[in-house]
Amino acid sequence: MNDASLHERVARLEALEAIRELKARYAALADAKYTSTHERQPADVMARVAWDQALCFTEDAVWEGGAGFGDSLVGRAQLHEWFKRSPWCFAAHYYGSPRLEIRADEASGTWRLWQLAMREDTREVVLLAAVTRERYRRDDDGAWRCTYMKFEQIHLAAPGAGTAPLAATLAALDAARVAQP
Repeated sequence: MNDASLHERVARLEALEAIRELKARYAALADAKYTSTHERQPADVMARVAWDQALCFTEDAVWEGGAGFGDSLVGRAQLHEWFKRSPWCFAAHYYGSPRLEIRADEASGTWRLWQLAMREDTREVVLLAAVTRERYRRDDDGAWRCTYMKFEQIHLAAPGAGTAPLAATLAALDAARVAQP
C-alpha cells in the first residue's frame, strides 16, 4: 500500500462521514421546527431553524420535492421559505441505507426515508416512505453541502385508515380516503 492510496482512502472515508453527518444534521433540523406538543415553533424560532436547515444546501441547490413537498425550488433562499412553511406541525425524519459515491470534491447517492409526521391542516398523522436521490459538493469553506435533492418513490399512508391505499401525495391520500365506502 503506497501513501497516495492510503491518503485517497482516508479522504474518501472522511467525505463519507461528513456527508452522513450533514444528513443527520438536516434531519434533526427538519424535526426541530416543531414542539413536543405537536405545534410549529414560534415564527422567529421557525425562521432560524429553517435557515440552519437551508444551510445544509449550497447557494445554488436544486430541490425536486414534487407535488405538496415544495415542488421545484432553486437556491438556498427558496429552500428557506419552503422549510418555514412545510405542511407539518410535527415530523420525525429517519434516513438510512445510504449509498454514496465520492469523486474528489463531489459526491452522489441515495437515502431511504421513513418519516412520521402530523399535518398542520388536518392534524392527521401520516407515515411517509421515499427515496431521495442527492448530489453533494465540498464548498469553498471545506464543508460538504447538498446541491440536489429529488424525492422518488413517495408512499404516504394514514395509520388506522383501514384499507386506504398508499398514495404518492397528500392530495391523493385525501382523495383515496374520501372515495372509500
